[in-house]
Amino acid sequence: MYGYNKVMSNELITHVLSLAASRRAKVLLVGGDSSLSYDAIIRIPNYRDNEEGKFIVKVKEDADRVSREAIVDLIVLSRVSNSTPIIVGINYGDEEMADGVAYKVHGIYAVGIRTFKRILDNEGGVKFVKDKGIVRASVKGQLLRRLREDRGGMSLGDLAKILGVTRRTVYEYERESIEASERTARILINIFNEDILNDVNLRPRDEEVINEVREREEMVDEDIKELLPSFRLYSLLKAHTKVAAHSQSESYLVEDKRRVSNEVFNVAKVLGVGLALIESDKRDVEFLESRN
Repeated sequence: MYGYNKVMSNELITHVLSLAASRRAKVLLVGGDSSLSYDAIIRIPNYRDNEEGKFIVKVKEDADRVSREAIVDLIVLSRVSNSTPIIVGINYGDEEMADGVAYKVHGIYAVGIRTFKRILDNEGGVKFVKDKGIVRASVKGQLLRRLREDRGGMSLGDLAKILGVTRRTVYEYERESIEASERTARILINIFNEDILNDVNLRPRDEEVINEVREREEMVDEDIKELLPSFRLYSLLKAHTKVAAHSQSESYLVEDKRRVSNEVFNVAKVLGVGLALIESDKRDVEFLESRN
């Protein structure tokens, strides 16, 4: 079974890399160490509104089996590098991952291969989220109201009857105070087209792991805190470096100068962050800025 899973993971990673290559992205493949929190880092120029897109990718056949420790690492790295952490898989538990649906996993999202391709291609956003077994979508309330009224003055009650919900529910959709069920959202798409739904914001929402993120700050050695007093520091458990640091204007991966490897340089480069090389015994830090 281990061999089969490894083959499946390798095939998934190869697929992910081919998708990234089609976008002429900068890609760093992490060298076959499945114990790390990420398997690839992808950086796409001119991704959206002339800004680049950065993704830290964990590839896992069953997205639900990514450890909480790895997810906290991904959230920390996304904070430091202003990137999007994402899990790419085939299944979520016992079910095959549906196209166009983002599955919430402890504050970050998992998607299937076809959905990930659409994300990389920036071809329409993901519209549906599955969380705790329920699929929902966020409705563009002002647009719904305008389109409804443009249809011959369709009333709240008229639309409610078509959707099979109450008039009050349609009113709350237009206020954007509640989300729509998958069934209702798909009816809205059929009536008004897919633009009636908001894109899912794939950036992490760390409320579920906020205590773990705070613990990562507490885990940083006091020696490193003394050397980097102006930075917010986080411990990393399954990454190339043991500490990440950022302030309002600067972000670094932190590594012992005597142990720094070429791969650490490459990870920092693709993430677009600098390196802080420390020599604790000399009470010294060398800052290397990101080399894009």
